[in-house]
Amino acid sequence: MITLTIDHRIFAAAILSDGGDFISRAECPAPAGGYRDWLVAICDLVAGLDGALPHMSVAVAVPAIISGDRTEIMPLGNLAGADLRRDLQSALSREVFLTGFGEALTAFHAAIGKTEGPLVTLWIGSSCHGGLAANGSIVTGAHGAAVNWAHLQLPAPVPHELDGRPCWCGRNGCVETFLSTYGLEDDYERVTGDRLTAAQIAAATSSNDIVAESVIQVFEDRLGRATAMIISLIDPATIILGGDTPMPERMCERVPRKWPGYVQVDRSNTRLAWCDAGHGALLRGAASLASARRGG
Repeated sequence: MITLTIDHRIFAAAILSDGGDFISRAECPAPAGGYRDWLVAICDLVAGLDGALPHMSVAVAVPAIISGDRTEIMPLGNLAGADLRRDLQSALSREVFLTGFGEALTAFHAAIGKTEGPLVTLWIGSSCHGGLAANGSIVTGAHGAAVNWAHLQLPAPVPHELDGRPCWCGRNGCVETFLSTYGLEDDYERVTGDRLTAAQIAAATSSNDIVAESVIQVFEDRLGRATAMIISLIDPATIILGGDTPMPERMCERVPRKWPGYVQVDRSNTRLAWCDAGHGALLRGAASLASARRGG
């Protein structure tokens, strides 16, 4: 099967064997143009994969909620309002299956089978997304939106967090405006006037950059509050972070220390872990879901 991820800054594609191993893999930067340019780039990326056969369908993971065949709550302006599945099927001349980032990440970890009890996965990148599995099965919810908490308001805000942080969705103060790479970069720029990437900010903490250390600590506290809300509602055994979470090992160590202040009963049995597979997890998870929808 061919599998593909479409993100703000990068497109990734691969061919997977029936056992889930990568046969070939490629990626390219998201083009600067409009919707048609994105479709052309995707077609070129898929065409360049070694081993692509005419009968292969395409599993596509996108940063959106998928309800039926529709993409909803889509942060990618070039794709908003488009009938993406129809257009990709036409452009690629292949059957296309769509899934959201949160669901794909959850499918990847549910397939690994290393967790017991409810599993929540959180993809944090240019946007953020969630997914849920219980008893080894993906839980999408009535509208395909289970655990997509990105456009709820940040829990337990402190006064300056109420000043207003506009979100692309039209609301103010969404979790995504704080817990995303853009949110972290915005925090650093507000204080220093300089724009660094999230990775550069994380690296700067080891060079005694006081502002970088401060914004990382604030990010930890916000992630603690946001995950505590999930814990209070779902009581998962495991929460897995994926994507471009800054300093993930540190987050997994420090964020659980925040939970006692925001949950009503002891939740120390919940484990916070890091997925280091990057977009590879989304590629595999999307393929797994598409294969299940095809009936194997």
